[in-house]
Amino acid sequence: MRSELHTIRRPQLWVVYAVTVLSTAAYMISFNYLAAFLTDVTRIPGVWVPAILTLFGVGAFIGLSIGGRIADRLPAHALLAGALGIAACSVLLAVLARHASAVVPLVLLLGVAGFVLNPAVYGRVFAIASQAPTLAGATTVSAFQLGISLVPVLAGAALDAGAEITAIPWLGAGLAAATTVPVLLDWMLSRRRD
Repeated sequence: MRSELHTIRRPQLWVVYAVTVLSTAAYMISFNYLAAFLTDVTRIPGVWVPAILTLFGVGAFIGLSIGGRIADRLPAHALLAGALGIAACSVLLAVLARHASAVVPLVLLLGVAGFVLNPAVYGRVFAIASQAPTLAGATTVSAFQLGISLVPVLAGAALDAGAEITAIPWLGAGLAAATTVPVLLDWMLSRRRD
């Protein structure tokens, strides 16, 4: 236990946890408010919402598959591609909100972008903290949960302040842009160690 606690104090590990929190909040904020977004702004009949939400899940599966293939060789690329993909999808969702023909495929692409990061996150955590797999892995799961728990706080604050539901994807874009900072910091720290 002492060895795991010592390993978990590595600053680079906490940089990767920051990537996890920010990226999770970035894609989940749009996903959590997607049903209201689709029916109230895009004007898609409610009967189609479950099918469109399923597209996000299909995208997540595709993203995990792609991320799993590149995470070992190019973790920084997977992390950066995911963060930039979330940002691009979020901006396009906000800008094209009233166009169902654009919004529906963007939901799929948001799932891809959001989940292409996950294998790289776990790969980076276990590369940095190989001596603390139990505690490092548990803390990674906690970081994902913390990112999810930020969603209602941030979205609720925006909506309570009078923002429209179309502001939600902009928040996702901002969080995704913020994700690039710890991604690049992790990449620089990794290169310095090599």
